[in-house]
Amino acid sequence: MEELLLNSPSPILRIEKEGVILYANKAGKLLLETWKSEVGEKVPVKIQKTVRKATLKKKPEFVELDVGEKTYSATLIPSADGKYITLHALDVTFSKQAEKKLNCIDRHRETLAQIAELALKTPDLRTLMDNSLTLIATTLDVEYCKILKLLPDGNFLFETGIGWKIEDIGRVIKRDTASVAGYTVLSKKPLLIEDLNRKDSIEGMGLKEYNRIKTGISVLIGSIENPYGVLAVHSTKKEKFTKEETYFLNDVAFLISLTIERDRVEGTLRDKIHFLETLLDTIPAPVFYTDKGGVYRGCNELFARMILGIPKEEVTGCSTDELSEAIPQELGSAYRRVDRQLLQRGGSQIYESKVMCSDGIIRQFLFNKAVYRNLNGTVGGLVGVMLDITGRKRTEENLVKSEERYRLATEQTGQLIYEFDLQDGHGEWAGAVTELTGYSYNEMQDFTYYDWLDHIHPEERRRVQQEFKKCWNTGEKFNEEFRFRRKDGSYFFVENKGVYLRNEEGCVCKALGVMKDITEIKLSSEKLKESEELYRSFLQNFKGISFKMDRDFVPLFLEGAVEEITGYAEEDFISGRISLGELIDPEDRQILDINRGKMNCSPNSIVENEYRLRRKDGTVRWVHELIHNTCDASGENEFIQGYAYDITQKKKAEETLAKVEAIGMREIHHRIKNNLQIVSSLLSLQADKFKDKDVIEAFRESENRVISMSIIHEELHKSEDTTNIDFAAYLRKLTSELLYSYKVGNEKVRFFLDVDNVFLGIDTAIPLGIIINELFSNSLKYAFLKSAEGEIRISLYRQPEVLELCSTSGRGQNTGSVVHSSFTLVYSDNGGRFPENIDFKNPETLGLQLVNALVEQLDGTIELEKGGETKFIIRFDDKGLPGKS
Repeated sequence: MEELLLNSPSPILRIEKEGVILYANKAGKLLLETWKSEVGEKVPVKIQKTVRKATLKKKPEFVELDVGEKTYSATLIPSADGKYITLHALDVTFSKQAEKKLNCIDRHRETLAQIAELALKTPDLRTLMDNSLTLIATTLDVEYCKILKLLPDGNFLFETGIGWKIEDIGRVIKRDTASVAGYTVLSKKPLLIEDLNRKDSIEGMGLKEYNRIKTGISVLIGSIENPYGVLAVHSTKKEKFTKEETYFLNDVAFLISLTIERDRVEGTLRDKIHFLETLLDTIPAPVFYTDKGGVYRGCNELFARMILGIPKEEVTGCSTDELSEAIPQELGSAYRRVDRQLLQRGGSQIYESKVMCSDGIIRQFLFNKAVYRNLNGTVGGLVGVMLDITGRKRTEENLVKSEERYRLATEQTGQLIYEFDLQDGHGEWAGAVTELTGYSYNEMQDFTYYDWLDHIHPEERRRVQQEFKKCWNTGEKFNEEFRFRRKDGSYFFVENKGVYLRNEEGCVCKALGVMKDITEIKLSSEKLKESEELYRSFLQNFKGISFKMDRDFVPLFLEGAVEEITGYAEEDFISGRISLGELIDPEDRQILDINRGKMNCSPNSIVENEYRLRRKDGTVRWVHELIHNTCDASGENEFIQGYAYDITQKKKAEETLAKVEAIGMREIHHRIKNNLQIVSSLLSLQADKFKDKDVIEAFRESENRVISMSIIHEELHKSEDTTNIDFAAYLRKLTSELLYSYKVGNEKVRFFLDVDNVFLGIDTAIPLGIIINELFSNSLKYAFLKSAEGEIRISLYRQPEVLELCSTSGRGQNTGSVVHSSFTLVYSDNGGRFPENIDFKNPETLGLQLVNALVEQLDGTIELEKGGETKFIIRFDDKGLPGKS
């Protein structure tokens, strides 16, 4: 038994309960060497505690012992008396290593699962890399992890890392210094670095102050054909990396490469989707696609906005039923009917339909729908394109209407349309065929190009053919007039316009043209020539000037006795060397300009003028002019036309007659003045026979009124103008007579007269003189007490004049002008106040009644201002003063 224990391959020891070694077999010597003890010496403290525990409990105890690279499972069995224990150790190194590997693999798998979960949840690749490196460092118990990205030029980018300095991240590492990473990519397998040369690896990359790093390992990220970069880890503790750790890193690199590839594919897919959406939005037609259930899977912006009137994002995922409010009713019913049939039989279908769009406008669309299939060949849904053909439909309708109108127009306006195929001579005719030619429509369709030429009048055929030949060679349009033979043999005049068409080889292939009946125009033209000859003959005998001018009165045409009237030749005016306006007398030019200006504002108006012209030799001629403002269809002034003739002799006769009339009028005024003075004397003599003061006063007032009228006729007799009177001179004489009549001296009542240089017509002067007579007499009688001092003021001034054109012709032409002058007469005295109980508008006294009646006769107004003085303000117009200012 002792020999068996001694030669047992398992260590066996006998230890005294105090920890002293009593016995050890050969295999147990290995434990003593590890503990650095011998038989008779104590075991390590940890073993002593376990021995004591077993002897006290009298139960076996178990403990693991690490001896070099081996692991033992020891059983401590106490003796029956409790004085020692027997230690029996079994070698469990292999099972422990296997367990450790299993634990490591489980940990690796757990980390890989976490990284895989991150790859699914993390949208950002950089965040995934950072989180993965953190898990790798924790799992492998290393301090440094990094990912180097391979750049297109062969260099490496330090993309991200754990444990490295921040400034190292983002560094570009040259390929000649990144030997480890480069070799990993080239060799396409993991590279273990156990004896790391810092100069060629870490420091060579430009990464400083990493002297503590001992080992490292790098693996390839990506496929052999498409490498992304390198995943590398470094440690300051590990002597080497195990195969399991290498496999783990490979798996992590594979997960990262899958994520990179997924992002690349998703990015490409997103780009393609974005491109397709952009493409759809750029298509100038509504586009949509649905699945088999009628749910919209996409559309372009035009479909959503134009058809549905909602954002594109709200369309996707909705069915036609859910969008029933946005989809027009007729469009929804068409969807259900047509789409169902199309999904059943497949293929495509084109149809037209009217649609009420979102803006409320009904448009015509051409629908083009087709079935699309999935990769497995099953029907996925429908794609539809809506082409807006509203404009085309309208154009087609207008074209049909236009063709019909054109056909009717050609028939009604007497036109023939022809088209000849010059390769076979065949022709087609349209228009007023029978009306013009006498041939039926079917007979004309048999006309060839040569038949057409044969119907041209023989006298004109050669000329027309030569012109056609020239146009054939040059490509110019032809435009000829000739006579064309009817079926009955008669001829009619036609205007033929057309062109020769060429084919792709440049050869003339067709003749296209229009023939228009101009027989009436030809006859009218001949009559017009005869009329022009008669007109020229008339102008030569008329001794006047016929003219045509543009809208600015610049001569375009002059004919007749131009030189005889003006002294200048027709060419002098047409060339612009002489202006007609320069010859007109300056005194007449103003009224002429006004007349012409008004004529420009009145379309199709006729104006007559008389003015003086200064001829080339300096003599003056009177001219009577009649001009007509001719307008186009739109009402715009087109040109001025008219005639003018010499009325100098007529004017001289009128002047002579006017002088004779003036002499006669002065004689009449002289006789009226004498008669009125006789009446005044009679009134004065009659007044002397009465004793009653009221009667005498009434006679005196009547006498003064007659005097006021006689003074006017006296002034007219003295004046060269027998129709207008110098009213200032008249007032001075009238007031002097009144002062003398009432025997009032200038020393007490002062008189002030302020009158412009005013000439008034007799119809205005007489009632105005009587008004002043009444007011002046009234002031002298009632305003001033005997020997009282005071002032009487009379002022008369003109308002701005108004020049009006008057019409005396039955056609409404302007034949003269009248100056309308507005005047204001102010009469005032500072005598006693005007009685408050007298209403001057409805007075009882004859004088004021007469004043109001005469103001009304003048179509004027009168106002009374009371206060420190009595003031009458009379406003009136003096009409009928031609040429007097």
